[in-house]
This record gives sequence, structure tokens and C-alpha cells, in this order.
Amino acid sequence: MPVLRKLIAASAVFLATQAWAFDPASARDDEAQLWILPSAKIPLNPDMVAIAEGGIRYSESADGLAQIFARGSVQVQVSDKISLALGYGHFQNYQAHRRSGTEERPFQQLNWAMGQALGGQWSSRTRLEERLFSRSDTVELRLREQIGFRGAPIGHSTIRPDFSGEILFNLNQTASGQSAGINSIRGKAGLSAPLSEHPDISLAYLGLYVPRTGEDRILHVALTGMTYHF
Repeated sequence: MPVLRKLIAASAVFLATQAWAFDPASARDDEAQLWILPSAKIPLNPDMVAIAEGGIRYSESADGLAQIFARGSVQVQVSDKISLALGYGHFQNYQAHRRSGTEERPFQQLNWAMGQALGGQWSSRTRLEERLFSRSDTVELRLREQIGFRGAPIGHSTIRPDFSGEILFNLNQTASGQSAGINSIRGKAGLSAPLSEHPDISLAYLGLYVPRTGEDRILHVALTGMTYHF
């Protein structure tokens, strides 16, 4: 399908261009973070799976614990390559060891298995989020577009390389004053491997660029995750 191939190519080029468009030296706010992301996938029938996710985030700016969240979704396979998901997340944010607010986040998602190329599996994830914060009446709309690549096992091992790029767009002005447009750009490089029949583990570096008026942010995230497949 030439049109789809062109769309994939254009999306990949756009993500790469955005990721390299900013100069890290010009960003005056760098920060190190640690994210711990456990999850579980529970088959409900041959075409439907329930996904439970959790997360703990630590950051320098929060002086330790920055966020705890729980998120659940149901994903339905509608074709060989397309699946749809509906989900909901609850987030608790912290600052200086005290809870600073909460966020409720329903979302809708489309997943696309784009096929094999360059020795690995390419995929796309499109997610629309409605963000509701405890200290604001504004419903923030955010669109997230991610392209991922999962490589073949390295050598004779079960370890696979994982890469992804993601752009997050604000569809309206946020309560914090950020205008509609690019919310942030993320790039991830990591490794994943099964521990046994059911669980697998992943370790990755995530670079996150947040454009802001006057002072951009760059986050350097050590990310560790574990998924249990029932």
C-alpha cells in the first residue's frame, strides 16, 4: 500500500527531525529522573486483553517522589494489524514529600502493527487523552503519536533492542499556561528480555524535551519496567 508506506516514512522523518531540532546546550533546566513501571496483561478472550499498569516516578525537582499512578485499559483486536483501547488513569503528584495534586486521565487509543523492516517489528500508537487536574476546571486535551521499533534477539540471547520516538501535542491551552502545540518530545532506547514464561523486564534511557517560554526542559530518565503476561 504505497500511501501507507509514504505515511510511515513521513512520520519517521518528522519524529527524527523534531528530536534533533533543539540544541541541548540552549536548555537551562536539565533534570535526572527514575521511573519504575510494572504492568500486567490479562487475556479476556482471543480478541480482547485487559492491561493494568502502575508507575512510580522520582525526580530531582520534587526532591524525591514525584508521582504515583495506576492505569487500566481494555484492548480489542479489530484486525490482524489494528487494535483499539479504552482506558483510565489516576495520578497523584508530589513535591517536597507532600502530595501536590491529582490528575484523572481517561484515554482512547489506536495501535497499528506496521510490519517488518530493517530486521525488526515497527508499530504505531495514537492516543487521545483528556486530562482533569484537581486544582483546575480546565479539561486539557492531549494527542500522543508514537512510533516504535523492536529488533530481533541479539546473537543467541533472548535480549531484544527497543526504540521509540513520541511527540505529544496540546490540543488546547493548558491550565499552567502552555499554549496549544507541541507539549513534549520523547526518545527511548533500551533492551528487553523475558525472565521466564510469564514475566519480562526492560531497561531503557528516555530523553524528554519540554519546550517552554523562556526556559526549555530536558529530562534524562532511567526507566525500568516489568510486564507479567497471564
